[in-house]
Amino acid sequence: MHIHFLKLAIAQANLSIPVASAYCVGAVLVQETHPDPDSDLPQEDRFRVVTTGYSREMPGNTHAEECCLLKLASLEEEAKQEEKDIGAKAGEGSGAGTGVGTLSKLQKEWIMYSTMEPCSTRLSNNRSCSDRLIESGVRRVYIGVREPDHFVKNVVGVENMTEKGMEVTHIPGFEKECLAPNQHVLQS
Repeated sequence: MHIHFLKLAIAQANLSIPVASAYCVGAVLVQETHPDPDSDLPQEDRFRVVTTGYSREMPGNTHAEECCLLKLASLEEEAKQEEKDIGAKAGEGSGAGTGVGTLSKLQKEWIMYSTMEPCSTRLSNNRSCSDRLIESGVRRVYIGVREPDHFVKNVVGVENMTEKGMEVTHIPGFEKECLAPNQHVLQS
């Protein structure tokens, strides 16, 4: 299961347009829809992709994880508006009724897969991806490779997240595939 989602993240990284000053990273935000480990559901039916992202996919020099979280915020806003519309149609007016859907209800069940360790410092002075993930409520992060120190020295994204109680796991064996979209940086 983890390999499947990391491969999706690698495919996202390959969509990144290379630039000399940044890595090409891919990310996939997954929701564990049935977190009960004793569930009879097959593993593949317990998880669903919520959003995907890749470096510079959105305006503003965005990072892959940041794109996933921005898309999630948009989905949540749509769900809230839909809830409000349903409540208004039912004559409730308050928007109460069915809940905000499965996105918010299972917020703590979000899992991020990223080809590279979420950044701990950004040269642009934008908020780091590790801080964004901590604030978002993502509880588990799986990475393909630690961030090389080509741009930022002493990267501590993993340490920042684990200090805040997040589970961060390296998936070994995919380093070559995760670094492949970054040859424009790593060979310079």
